[in-house]
Amino acid sequence: MKWTSTRDRERYGVAIYNFCSENEWCLKLNVGDTVHILEELEGWYFGYALHNKALRGVFPKSYIKVRDCIVDKTSAVETVTARLPPIVQEVTAVLREWGLLLRELYLERSPHFQLVKDMMVELIAWRKKILSGQLPGDELKQLKQRITKKIDLGNSLLGLDLVVRDEHGNILNPDITSTISLYRHHHDAAQVIKKIQAEGTPTTYTTVKRKTKLSWTAIVNIVNVVIKVPEQSEISLGLYVWDGRESRERPLTEPLIFTWTPDGYNEQLGLLNDLRCIFNDLNTMSLEKESHSIYLIGYVVREGSMVTKEVDPRRTSMLNKKPLSNDALRRPYGVLVLEITQLVRGQMASDLTLGSIDQEDRDTFAPLFLCGEKDTPDSLVRKMMVNRNDVVRENKMGMQGIHFSFTLLNGDIKQLREENPHYVSLHEVPVASRLGLSEVIMPGDVRNDLYITLVSGEFSRGPKTSDRNVEVTVRVYTDKGQLIPGVISQGVGKECLNEYRSVTYHHEAKPKWMETFKVALPIEEFKRAHIKFTMKHRSTNDSKTKHEKPFAMAYMQLMQSNGTTLQNTDHDLIVYKIDSKKWSEDDFGYLKLRWRAVPGEELDKTAQHGLSPSSKDSFTINTVFCSTKLTQNAELQGLLEWGWSGSTDTEALHIKLEGLRGVSSKELVIFLQDTLDVLLEILMNNSTDDESDNKVFEALVYVISVVTDMSKHEAFQPVLDSYIQQNFHATLAYNKLIHVLRFYVEQGNVPERQSTLKKAMKCLQYIFKFIIRSRQLFVELYERGQEEFEKILKQLLESMAQMMLDTSDSTLTVQAQCLRYITTTIPDVITTFDPVTLSEILIKMLNNLPKHRIAKQKLMTVGEIIHSQLFKIPECRELLLPAFIDHLRKLLVSSEEVTEIVLRKERTQNKLSKLLGTQFKEDNAGAGPEDKKNVDKKMEELELCVNILGDILDVLFSSTIGPTHKDVSLLSKEILRDILNIVYKMTREDPLLCQFVSVLISLLRLMTDKHFVSFLNGFTSLLLLNDFLFELLMVIKNLVTNNVFPADWAEMILLQNSVIVKVLRQCARIISEKMRDPFDEVVWNSFFHCAIAFITQPSLQLENFSPSKKMKILSRYRDMRRETANEIKSLWFSLGQHKIRFVPSMVGPFLKMTMLPEVELRRATIPIFFDMMQCEFYSPKCRGQSQLSEAARKDRKEQKIKGRFDEFENEILEKLDHLIEGGQGDEHFRDIFQNIMSSLCEDHKTMREPGMKLVRTVSRLMERLFQYRTILNTPDNSAESRMSCTVNLLDFYSEINRKELYLRYVYKLAELHLMCDNFTEAAYTLKLHAELLKWSQDPIYHAITSPRHPSLGRHEDLKEALYHDIISYFDQGKMWEAALNLCKELVVHYEEKTLDYIKLAELLNQMASFYNKIMNPQNLRQNIRPEPEYFRVAYYGRGFPGFLQNKVFVYRGHGYERLSDFTTRIMDQFPNAEMMKKLTPPSNEVKDSPQQFIQINKVHCQMMETRFSSPNVAEQIQRYYRANRVKTFTYSRPFHRGQKDPTNEFATLCVEKTVLHTSYELPGILRCYPVVSQESVELSPLENAIETMTGANKDVYDLTRSFINNPSQPLDPLTRKLSGMVDAAVMGGVANYEKAFLCDEYEDNHPEDAPLLHRLKELISEQIPLLEAALHIHANKVVKQSQIQGLHEHLIMSFNRMKTHVQDKYGTAGMPHDLQDHITRISRFQTQVSLNNEHSIRNSHHSTSSHDVSVSSEFEDQQKSKENFGPSSPSSHRSDGFRNSLSRSLHAHSELILGLSGSQLSLPRLSMNPSRSSHSSSPWQSKKSIGGFKSPTPSSGKPVKKESSFSRLLRRESFSNPNKETNTQWFMDNVSRPDSLLLNNPAPIIELSEQVTTPVTPERPLRTEVEREKRASRPTSSNLSTASTPCASTGSRESLSWPSSTMSTTTPTGSLDDVRPPLPAKTRDKDTDSLISNLTLNTCMPLGGVLSDYPAEPPEKPPLPDRNHNHKEA
Repeated sequence: MKWTSTRDRERYGVAIYNFCSENEWCLKLNVGDTVHILEELEGWYFGYALHNKALRGVFPKSYIKVRDCIVDKTSAVETVTARLPPIVQEVTAVLREWGLLLRELYLERSPHFQLVKDMMVELIAWRKKILSGQLPGDELKQLKQRITKKIDLGNSLLGLDLVVRDEHGNILNPDITSTISLYRHHHDAAQVIKKIQAEGTPTTYTTVKRKTKLSWTAIVNIVNVVIKVPEQSEISLGLYVWDGRESRERPLTEPLIFTWTPDGYNEQLGLLNDLRCIFNDLNTMSLEKESHSIYLIGYVVREGSMVTKEVDPRRTSMLNKKPLSNDALRRPYGVLVLEITQLVRGQMASDLTLGSIDQEDRDTFAPLFLCGEKDTPDSLVRKMMVNRNDVVRENKMGMQGIHFSFTLLNGDIKQLREENPHYVSLHEVPVASRLGLSEVIMPGDVRNDLYITLVSGEFSRGPKTSDRNVEVTVRVYTDKGQLIPGVISQGVGKECLNEYRSVTYHHEAKPKWMETFKVALPIEEFKRAHIKFTMKHRSTNDSKTKHEKPFAMAYMQLMQSNGTTLQNTDHDLIVYKIDSKKWSEDDFGYLKLRWRAVPGEELDKTAQHGLSPSSKDSFTINTVFCSTKLTQNAELQGLLEWGWSGSTDTEALHIKLEGLRGVSSKELVIFLQDTLDVLLEILMNNSTDDESDNKVFEALVYVISVVTDMSKHEAFQPVLDSYIQQNFHATLAYNKLIHVLRFYVEQGNVPERQSTLKKAMKCLQYIFKFIIRSRQLFVELYERGQEEFEKILKQLLESMAQMMLDTSDSTLTVQAQCLRYITTTIPDVITTFDPVTLSEILIKMLNNLPKHRIAKQKLMTVGEIIHSQLFKIPECRELLLPAFIDHLRKLLVSSEEVTEIVLRKERTQNKLSKLLGTQFKEDNAGAGPEDKKNVDKKMEELELCVNILGDILDVLFSSTIGPTHKDVSLLSKEILRDILNIVYKMTREDPLLCQFVSVLISLLRLMTDKHFVSFLNGFTSLLLLNDFLFELLMVIKNLVTNNVFPADWAEMILLQNSVIVKVLRQCARIISEKMRDPFDEVVWNSFFHCAIAFITQPSLQLENFSPSKKMKILSRYRDMRRETANEIKSLWFSLGQHKIRFVPSMVGPFLKMTMLPEVELRRATIPIFFDMMQCEFYSPKCRGQSQLSEAARKDRKEQKIKGRFDEFENEILEKLDHLIEGGQGDEHFRDIFQNIMSSLCEDHKTMREPGMKLVRTVSRLMERLFQYRTILNTPDNSAESRMSCTVNLLDFYSEINRKELYLRYVYKLAELHLMCDNFTEAAYTLKLHAELLKWSQDPIYHAITSPRHPSLGRHEDLKEALYHDIISYFDQGKMWEAALNLCKELVVHYEEKTLDYIKLAELLNQMASFYNKIMNPQNLRQNIRPEPEYFRVAYYGRGFPGFLQNKVFVYRGHGYERLSDFTTRIMDQFPNAEMMKKLTPPSNEVKDSPQQFIQINKVHCQMMETRFSSPNVAEQIQRYYRANRVKTFTYSRPFHRGQKDPTNEFATLCVEKTVLHTSYELPGILRCYPVVSQESVELSPLENAIETMTGANKDVYDLTRSFINNPSQPLDPLTRKLSGMVDAAVMGGVANYEKAFLCDEYEDNHPEDAPLLHRLKELISEQIPLLEAALHIHANKVVKQSQIQGLHEHLIMSFNRMKTHVQDKYGTAGMPHDLQDHITRISRFQTQVSLNNEHSIRNSHHSTSSHDVSVSSEFEDQQKSKENFGPSSPSSHRSDGFRNSLSRSLHAHSELILGLSGSQLSLPRLSMNPSRSSHSSSPWQSKKSIGGFKSPTPSSGKPVKKESSFSRLLRRESFSNPNKETNTQWFMDNVSRPDSLLLNNPAPIIELSEQVTTPVTPERPLRTEVEREKRASRPTSSNLSTASTPCASTGSRESLSWPSSTMSTTTPTGSLDDVRPPLPAKTRDKDTDSLISNLTLNTCMPLGGVLSDYPAEPPEKPPLPDRNHNHKEA
């Protein structure tokens, strides 16, 4: 089987399922993806997804839905698109694009998310409707508009491009749309969106309102009728208007009438389908008038007897329905009332169309209200409108009423039927007319309706005993007495009647009917007809009522005596009583009687024809007459009759014509056709005198002006047009009209004629329409007289042109009106007149006007001519365009000059007002009003000019106006420079800038290559050409760098760019041809900068756009960057010898261009850099040689070349820094730059070496810059990473000696440090700049200026300022020693050079404060300046940034930061990294892995300043230098060599000690530095033991010296140290050493280790005197009654045992001299104190403390340079005398201490963090014996705590710092402890996790004395109840293996669960310190001891010894 190509109709498909396969040939698809199918094979397709055309593959057929498509094979690549309506394709594309953005909105929690989501749902639903194909045309059109508006709104919300459309909603194609049209569509669309957003984003977007028509049509559809009437009834339903001012309602339309029976729908099954009505021609003013309320009112009239009869269902005779007789009574039953004002006006605002009617709208309910006994329907309606709430509460009809739907549409029924021919309901539904004439009456529309309303009556009883039941019957008769049948209409839905009978009220003398009916008569019958009203009494007895006769009558004539009809008002008719015996129905003698009373005349009461007038009775009616033929105006009627009569009476004619002005405009427009016919007939037939013609002309002008009044009768203009085209028949009128009009034009300066002439000018369009139409009709009849007609018409036009020469003020208005309206005659005139001649006359009109006379109107006339058909004729355009350009140029120049001057003044005043305040603005507020007025005028003219230019270019773009080459050439030559100059001078704030730019782009777009060549070659001077090119290039550069169009006007910007590409191509050609000799550097430079700015503008960066937008741009415009780059390259290489002029200035712009992510562009332009290098390399060594003469240039061999390209190098390095940091470039650019440049340099023999060096430098710099940018732009990266990257760059710039860039990053680094409060590092960073400066007055060049102090311009000034900044930061970072170094340098400067003693004094005071801060004892006591710890961090793997990969760093921790905190911080920076558990070096596989591995461990720093390690140096000073100014660090890794000895691990335990050297000292400009070198030394087990013992001895010595120098410091560190080293249980360590090394077997096997073994023995023996001195210090610090005395007693006992063992085995060592002297002095003082009596001793308790402190201080002051204790102190220091003295002192003191009672021994509870130990059980949860003794139980039987504070104190020393060097060396022979817990002899392999989980916890400082007192006052957590209980040593195995179950015994105060939680890591170890630190010497026990000072009673009996412990030594 072979793959076969698919058919064209099957090449497009949509994925309907997700498809994903592991097969590499399969194409991954998601639901909705569109695919281009190329081939098929059985069940498979081969093709690609349209969103990624580069990836092709196969996919199953069953997953694809094939769609009908359009295949385009015209281009190089075949394209397919779905065969769908354009709007559907647009919706599809929009949904895809919005779908991607919707996810981002959701993630950002944008408030627009829900709105956009709802929009997408609506678009999907609408798209489905369109695809269904079931929408009618108009509804589809409406839906399309709604879709486009929704899309535009959504694009605006999402910040997408603005889509421009035509009036039909189709997207404009820029290729076939003019630039001006495209700009105007953009502007209009933006304004619409802006308006919508200003009003608030609507949830449902409606279409833009169409132009509102004058009338409205309401469609009422009755959905349900719920009315129960006992008899047959008639329901009338109509629209009414309630006038609040008149407090009365009046009908707005005819009503809908339908019959309703008691059985409802049962008898009329199809009734509901017919209950619809159209209320036509509703007036806008009536609906919108504020005082009007719109009501739907229905009257329910019962037809039957006077009183309803109750039907008895049991009597079948009553159930039989009788047919209703014609004489049945009409009785009121109820009314339906509902106000629909809001409903009507709401639909008016929404402007519904039939296509947008929602058929599911809710029905509206109108309730039924019954009429009471005395209520009339009219009174009930009035109650409803005045007191609606009261009537509603009284209504007892429940839910009876009607349900209906109401829809209001704009337009009358005729318009709606024409626009919607498919809506059957508009053709079959009855139409109810409005009670009044339409707003617009077209010719041929005839209406003659008389609406009569029976208002009220009053009738006397006559012979009746009660008031009559009056019924009025209405009939229409002719003047002959003949009844006119079928002319009375009660409403739509009911047939016309012969007579109308009113409602009958029961016994009502003053009935009020308010019933309206219509009388429709033909016009001829109307003039002869009258209406007769007869009143009859209707009896309640049905049998009697048949014989009742009329008792009165009245009648009404329809025409008045003057020939007019009745006025629309109330009429009081004369009521005539009827004598039934004398009166006959057929007698019409009453027509001779008066029908209404005449004011001032008495009524003749004589009876005639059986009728006698009654003065007591009255009858009132109201009439509304709607007629288009019969008028109610006498003057109009007289003129019409005069015209029809053919009279020749001139005076009468003048009177009639004058009377026409008194006719109202409303009446005049109604009878427009008849009036115009009469006037034109008179004009044609008049042959008497010209004055009559003038009068008729004036009347004609008056009528036309009334009709064409835009403010009142705008809609009647189509009526006038229709009349002229269809009903006008005056064939000879043109001669008279031309003659009369010419007469008035020639008499234009005559004041009497000017009024008519002004009106005639306004009506000029229709006057010429009459003339032209009359001529056309004449030609149709006679076909002659054309020459004569053209002659007289030309004379008329010439007279108008001649009128323009008049300069008087009186004719100014006439001239303006003539210019304004002459253009409206062009479409008619050119049909019968030569267009070229007309063009010449129009030009003459414009030219005849003076320059500044009505200039604005002149421009408006020019604009109208351009829009006319005349301008589209090439012959006419050839005449008109030059004239227009001439006028425009004059106005442009003058307007530009005036506007520029005044606007410059205004801008200057604004600047001054900002500088001088508001007072200046107020003083100059009224200055120059004339200037302001003049500027406004000129700005209007300038705006008109640019609009006219846009119109001209818009017309010229059209392809239907003939050839335009000459026109474009003329425009380019005459006006291009003017437009360019205006755009060049305009600022972004100018409102006309966008319009001028669009004009400029449009003109340049119309210009072809021939136009450009002709235009550029047309410059007479090369200087002018240079100026033009420079100006053009500057304008283009400004346009692309700061676009004048909004960013979302994508189509406009792209069109502008396409034009600019064409212009740049022409500029490059002309520059290359004409600007090389002589060479114009300015133009060349301008072109390069302009072209590069064009290429780099954001709107051309296709990589930043969506795929769809990118493809659209490429398909239409291609990649414009590539084309422009080729032009730049071509122009550069054509420079020749002038290239050196642009090196290095053009390096930065070219670099910016090549950094664009476009591969071909990079390949084409990167070689330019090599060419630049060559230019500089071979340039003359002296710059002046480039300016030598031509002869000198030829002698190249004698000239010396430069031989380097340092300027190029400096420039490219600097520009790279700025551009890459700004986001330019990528790794691909670095690679391609390196490859191309390396290749070019390799091929060049001379430049190979320096060129390759530069390429490598640039590559290295780019690598670092890209790393820096990546770290900087990644929000997850820490500040430390950014700092490291910054230092990476800083080092590089320092290496290549780029000071300016170096300092740039120095200050960036300093700012980063300050943001993180790294004041120390910030100070060291600023110091880098200070080191570049000198103490001199030399000026500072630009490269080393400081952004902190930009005003300082000399070296010493800037250096001094920087020093003060640095000192301040050192002070904040508590680095006072570093600050002092700078202060000393400043002291020399002030004291010896500047002699500024004031600054010197201030500086010395500051130095004194720094010294005080350093020596402040609080530094030690409260740990104000904590020692930072250092950590080694190794980053392995390629997953880290380049500056971290496979590198090791040493970090300086924060003040209280320990290993666990530091590890957490580092791991948080790299959440994907894996923590390495061991310190073993990683493999190469780990280093090359793409993952991240981190190795962290603590390191110890080695003090570099050995002079500060002397014992005489204060502890505060030593602490600083121990942790600062260090760059060497060590750490150890233990391991076992060979097989591990299970009985003694020390025999095989080796240590690998690693020494690290960092690149710089810490602290420095970073908190970490890379390790530059490291050495590892392996220590044997014996060497490890020696180093451990050496470290332990040094720790004891340092701690002892610390207490000697500062006796007031807390005792806790010393107590912990002694507890860990003196306790007898720890002697197991020596036993292990003895077993492993100090045995005969080891000495025999390792004779070479004899010196090491001797050294180990010395160290063991040297530790004894050190511990003696430490115990002496401890004894002096113990309080007499203190709880810590028990611990001290235990320490003395343990020390005696240890001392005996060591001295017996290894001899006795001497004590260091400094310690010995201190102890001797204190012993002498204590002996002297013991000689005092007991009373003196007791009284001296409170003073001894201060005295002892003073003695100690004195001893410390007198101490002079004692020898420092080292690890190898010689044995010669031993002294027997000193030893005996010390032994005596210690023996006396020991006896004293051992005599203390047990009750005096107790320790405060010490807090300990359980997390310090990795063991599962806590050390204090033990039940075993402590120190060989069982825990005592009180006699009370209450259990005591199993752990004492003493035990916890011992544990603290062992567990607090497992990573530190060995602290305890002494072990019992019989006790062995785990190797992992020996004195910092760790387990064989240390896991890094152990370091993390057991960090050293800093001591917690007590900040205030109050806090210290509170801590001291806390109750102790446990007390020992027996005397001096020895405790197990911390090092013993028992102390670590107590089972947790032994803690079941509780303390007296509660269980161990009540123990306080541990303190935070930084403060938790200070509990004991705070208590011990308050203990002073006044309560210390003297070593001599005075027994009388203690209690006389003997001590308590000690507890029984533990059988497991040996007490012989005790």
